[in-house]
Amino acid sequence: MAAACDTWRAGPRAAPVLADLERYGRGTPFADCPALARLFAPGDAARRFSSRFCDTFAVALSGEPLGQLPFRHNFDGALATLLLARVGTAQLALSAQESGEYETASVVFSDAVRHDAVVAGAAQARVTRRMADGSLAHRDMRLAAGCRLALDLAGEALFVGRVERRLVTLRLHRTAPQPGPVREYALADGAWLQQAAGALLHSRHAMMLALLGRMQRSEAAPLMAAIAGEEGPHSLRWEALREALALDTATGFAALCRLARSPLDPLAAPAGALRAQLIEAHPPLRAFEEAHCRA
Repeated sequence: MAAACDTWRAGPRAAPVLADLERYGRGTPFADCPALARLFAPGDAARRFSSRFCDTFAVALSGEPLGQLPFRHNFDGALATLLLARVGTAQLALSAQESGEYETASVVFSDAVRHDAVVAGAAQARVTRRMADGSLAHRDMRLAAGCRLALDLAGEALFVGRVERRLVTLRLHRTAPQPGPVREYALADGAWLQQAAGALLHSRHAMMLALLGRMQRSEAAPLMAAIAGEEGPHSLRWEALREALALDTATGFAALCRLARSPLDPLAAPAGALRAQLIEAHPPLRAFEEAHCRA
């Protein structure tokens, strides 16, 4: 299987595409990556690229029926994904969505761009756009072999509601170098539901903070308080502040007061609101603030 992978990567169809993906993942504009752009332009390039990939590994599997494809893959019973390559912030993948009806009550926007080339199958889908006034606009469309889509995922999202025949798509995805948060909105009224970190590294740091908190590592509180006062993703700074408060009230509350007194910091207002709530619920904190947090 590894030999088949090497053969495919070095082949005349894949090698130029993977070379362009290397450049695209490092920030080169899409239009300056001709082999990659050709896959998502009108024509047969995406189907031929995908067919060559499948043919190569079908032959390998016929000789090694228990072999495993040397690519990250996932299948949840409805959607299968196969990651062909990933470089920097870009990744190229094949996806296959099984026939059936699908529903959702929300839409998610992220700081990324995506190109889709439908290779096979047929489906009914909907593109949702978030307008300048915060409302959501929808456009229904039919997907079939040969369809091409380019989406700015910061304000556009595609949802496949009904798959008539297994929908196979070649997909190119690139995240912004410094992505903002991923936000979820209700389809019914456009209300903001929740958000998550847009960068994997920020999510990892948040998990580390949470783990230290669950382990009751109080010696980490000063570092958490420092993170809360530094530049960085607001969600990560706020999580650091919460964990510092839980581990060491004095250290965390002092950091909270400093944040509340920083009028130019975007977190100053929520920090001030939390400070007031904590003092109301725990009156001794007012005396602590007078003694330790007034500079």
